[in-house]
Amino acid sequence: MHFFWFRLRSYLSYRLWAKGSHSLHSPFLFDLYNKAIRPSRNFRLENVEKLRDELKKDHQIIDLYDLKTKENYRRTIGSIAKTSLSTRRFSAFLHLLICEQGYEKILETGTSLGINSLYLAGPDNVRKVATLEASSVIASIAKKQFNKLLQHKIEIKVGTLQDELESLLVKEQPDLCFIDADHRSEAVLKCVNLIMTHCPNIECIVIHDIYWSADMLAGWDTVVSDARFPLTIDIFEAGIIFPQKKMEKQHFTLRF
Repeated sequence: MHFFWFRLRSYLSYRLWAKGSHSLHSPFLFDLYNKAIRPSRNFRLENVEKLRDELKKDHQIIDLYDLKTKENYRRTIGSIAKTSLSTRRFSAFLHLLICEQGYEKILETGTSLGINSLYLAGPDNVRKVATLEASSVIASIAKKQFNKLLQHKIEIKVGTLQDELESLLVKEQPDLCFIDADHRSEAVLKCVNLIMTHCPNIECIVIHDIYWSADMLAGWDTVVSDARFPLTIDIFEAGIIFPQKKMEKQHFTLRF
């Protein structure tokens, strides 16, 4: 119940401050809004959405291990798909953002069942998506989705953020990093710092679920106030960082 009220209060506050394209004077922000944010309402990859629907209806029970509680548990693939996958619209936004900005190398933390990975790999300009998943069981299910669409651009690595992220960043040197693994501010801020240390030319960082909890929101507020990031954007479902923009430090809350 506490989670519900926190999300509701946060969303109402977000809606109060969120602005549309009519308030954007920057050509970059105007194009971003009208070519990635607004069109995401109607954009979809039909073949990927078919897989999403199939996953939601999958009653297969799988055995999983919670790294935080150190406990084993069981869930159906369908229940994971219904509760853990991002919305179709947010997946569409990721795809359109990459199309609009022309990013070629993508790094994702938190593969889950692979739906966002497929959207990330969809644009023609993308050469490779490296994605990191802690659960070998979940990773095997994601691989099956990639194989169904013959998606050769995605390379999945099984391992934790703590063990694998640093070496992946050094190896891949991505243009965009999508953070969607550990929903704790401490872990997210560590990811951001590792990215900036090993990928100083990173063009964009997307942090999913910044309103997941008060702790996550506090972490996002820390990012927004960080002098290293001249442009940050809140679209409620995610926070977006553009570290390379040559401009006076600004933060925008945009209607999604």
